[in-house]
Formats: sequence, structure tokens, C-alpha cells
Amino acid sequence: MPQPKNTEARKPRTGNLIIPPSKKKPDTRRRRSITNSRQPARLRDYFALITLVILVFSPLLISDVLWSDFDSVERSAFQTMDNWQQAWTLDSIRQNNPIAISSYFLEQAIPLPTATVHRGINILLHLCATVLLLKNLEMLKFPAAFSATLIFALHPATIQTLFWAGYRGEIIALIFILSALYFGIRNRNGRDYIVSIALTTIACVVHPASFAIPIILGLVILYRKRSIHLDSFNRLLPLLCLCLFLGLWINAENPNVEGVDPVSRSERLNHAGQNMAHFTKQALLPMNNALFHQFDNNANYETGAGMNLMPFLLFVPFFILLAFNIKKKWSRAILLGLCSYLALIVYGISQNGYFINEALAHEDHYLYVALPMIVALVVTALGRLIYGMGTAGKELWTMGCSLLILVEITLSAAFAYSIAEPTKMWTGMSERWPNAWEPKAALVNRIDLSDSPENSLFTNIQLIDILQDVLEKRPDLIEKRKQLARTFVAEGQLGNALREYKHLLRETSPDNAFLEEAARFLEKVGLSWDATKARTV
Repeated sequence: MPQPKNTEARKPRTGNLIIPPSKKKPDTRRRRSITNSRQPARLRDYFALITLVILVFSPLLISDVLWSDFDSVERSAFQTMDNWQQAWTLDSIRQNNPIAISSYFLEQAIPLPTATVHRGINILLHLCATVLLLKNLEMLKFPAAFSATLIFALHPATIQTLFWAGYRGEIIALIFILSALYFGIRNRNGRDYIVSIALTTIACVVHPASFAIPIILGLVILYRKRSIHLDSFNRLLPLLCLCLFLGLWINAENPNVEGVDPVSRSERLNHAGQNMAHFTKQALLPMNNALFHQFDNNANYETGAGMNLMPFLLFVPFFILLAFNIKKKWSRAILLGLCSYLALIVYGISQNGYFINEALAHEDHYLYVALPMIVALVVTALGRLIYGMGTAGKELWTMGCSLLILVEITLSAAFAYSIAEPTKMWTGMSERWPNAWEPKAALVNRIDLSDSPENSLFTNIQLIDILQDVLEKRPDLIEKRKQLARTFVAEGQLGNALREYKHLLRETSPDNAFLEEAARFLEKVGLSWDATKARTV
């Protein structure tokens, strides 16, 4: 005889309490959208990345300015070395990036225009760094990894590092840092671990910011594991010991590690605060783009010494928020990005940048190593938030990210084009630094050597003003005074030209060619006796 069906037997029980089955359906669309945002980049994505970088930065290949004679700042020890072997002495390794210096000697052996080769190599290395960034973000399964990589690759703040000679060491350092992080994050076997240690060693030798690698890997462990035990960090102990040893070895004979007086400490704190504010602004809102940014020497007196810490204190509320939500994965992800940025930027903000006349300036190349971290932090956090909205969020992200990349392409391309032609570059630099004579002197040289279409950019009156401004600061520039005298003649200001010719004859020792030029001019203005005297000197 069949038994009656017991419908209650299928219901889950806890003692005498019957728990009804849940009627709420899982939000599969939201989960699917977030999962789609974490899909690895495809071949067409890499093609788009490479194509856009080359198109946006290709104007930089036009310029022939390299190791300018008007730059009085030593941007690389290469400028004082005779051969690449000097870069590999122990003293040089402690102070410089031997790989970057050796590459400068290597590029001179390539039978192509050196300036084009120099910047072409920089762009290729930059592409290598962007691919490594993408691999790291995909390894961590961050959403919008490709978008973050593309935004970093096209960022206007990278242009100074790619364009101005002497900063290739920053790109090489970022490549080794990201490579060491990639193998340290993957950590599948002993081989990955050994490779990570080897790459960390090289990275620490070529750039001081690389000492942050163990810190970043520790944050990665914290991000991945909700419940943390001390033994989870055991594999970092060899890296920490290695970095400590290398730090002591590199700074063993460095005089910069000596104590400084309180006034100097206050100035350094003020400079670090200004650098921090400038770099963070350039990373997030790169609207004011230039090769060198003016440094506000009076900021310390306008805002007070206590305000020097303000750029750093702005991060405190974020750390407080993250501390209360540390068990949540989004909180640990933000902590990873924020601390990685701060750890890598410490070296940059502690350094003083200089304009070509050795005046204090903000230089964006100090931001380059830390830039991918803050870009990835902001973009992936926004991607996670917007993708969490489901299908509507995906469409919103596509439109917003496309608009952002379009704006960034416009800014970077415009900046690259503005410095691609030397005349435009020196003109823009002269306008930004009106008290510096070096850009104006370089501009005059460029006009003097250029074709007639470029000469039409400046009238004789404008050229006279530029030359007079240069000679007011540097009266010893004889060739510029000769050019001023000739420009006065071309403009018909014979009285001013006579004054300059007499000054040159009296104060300098001109060659026979200039003596003949001066004699012809003196005859032209009716001073035959002076012309005869000039020829017989």
C-alpha cells in the first residue's frame, strides 16, 4: 500500500523550527557585469593600446633637441662619462642607473637621428611598462584593468619622462618594479619566488622607490586573505632583509644621509608638501601641462609651517574609513592602491626638481613610478562601483570611460605637439619662465638657424627685445650681441647698431671677418676714419 507523501519532510528543519525556502533570487546580472569587467585583455585590446600610444606620442619623435647646451642641470651621469664601462663601477652603481646610462651610449651607435632613437626607445619602454601594469591588475582580478592601463599609458604627466633627455631611468625602474610585483603576486612555485627576488634586487639598485616592493607585496597578501596570520608574511622576510642590506650598501658612502639643521628640515618639509600637492593634482587633473612647473618659493611664508603637512593629512580620513571596514575586500583593495602610491611617491616628493637655469621647479618625471598606482586605484574603484549597477552601469561606464580617454588623448596630443617643434617649445618655456634667459637664447639660436617661414614668427622688433633681455642678464654672450647689432641694422636703427658695434670692437677681440663687417658698417654711417682703424687692428 503506497505511503502518503510527506511534503514537510523536504523542508529544512532546525529542531522544531521550520525554515521556509528563500524566495529571493540572486542578482546574477550584477555579478555577471562585475565578472565581465574582469575579463583578461584580448589581442585587439593590446593592438588598440599600442596604436594609441604611438599615435599620441609620435610628435615627440620630430624634435631634434637632445641634451641641450642651455640646460645647466646634470640630468644623468651619462653627460660626464666617456664610455659605458664607467657606469658599471661600484661607485656609479650606488649613485646612478647603470642600465639607463649604458642605453644612452648604445643608442649613439644606431645609424639614425639620435634624438628620434632616444625618444623611440623611451616610448617602447613605456609600452612595456603599461603591459606589465595590465598583467598585474589582471592577476589581482581588479575590474576595469584595461581601462586603468590605457589611462596611464596616455597620461599627459608621462610626457616629460618620455621627452626630456636623462629620465629613462624612471621608465626602466617601473619596468623592474612591475616585473618583480608580477612574479611576487603570482608566486606559483619556487621559480617565481627566485625570479621575484632577482628582479627586486635589480630594481633596488636602479631606483630608490623600489624599496617599497616588499610593502606592496605585503598589502597584496592582506588584500587576498580576509583572515591574516603572521605566517602569511613569512615569504616577505627574505625580501625585507635584502632591501635592508641593499639600502645600507647603497647609502654607505652617501654624504646626503648626514643630519641637517632645523631650517633645512623645514625647507625640505615645505618642498615635500608642495611636491605632494603638485604630483597628486597632476595625476588626477592634468590640465596644466608643461615640461617644468614653477615652484612657489613663498608658499611657506604665506600658509605657515603647519600647512606644510596639509597634503599628507588629506589622506588621514581615508585611512580611518578603511580601518573600520578592513574586513571588506573593497576596503583592502583601496588600502593596497593608496599605500602603494604613497610608498612609491616618497622618494619623488623628497627630491628637488630644477629648471634648466637651476631654479627650483616641479618635474613630473618624479611622479612617473607612482603614477600607475593612483591611476589604477581611482579607475578600478570607480569601475567596481559603476559595474555593480548592472547593465545600466556597464553602459554608463562605457560612455564615461570613452569620454575620459578622449579628453586625455586630446590633452596629451596637444602637449606633445606643443613641444615637438623646438621653436614652439622654447617659446612656451620663455613665456612660463620670463626671468630666465636660457630659453630665450635657445629660441634665438633656433630662429637664426631656421628657414624664412619660421623667421616670420618674430619681427625684427620682437627679436631685438628678446636679444636685449638675454644680454641684460648675460652681457658676456658675444655672439648674441653681434646678432643684436645686425638686427638693428636690418631694422634701420643705425644709432643703436653703431653703439653695439663700438662695444664689440672695444670690449672684445673680434676675428678678421667681424672686423671687416664692422668696417663696412662704419663706412655706411660716414665714419671712414673709424672704418680704417677697424681694418688695421
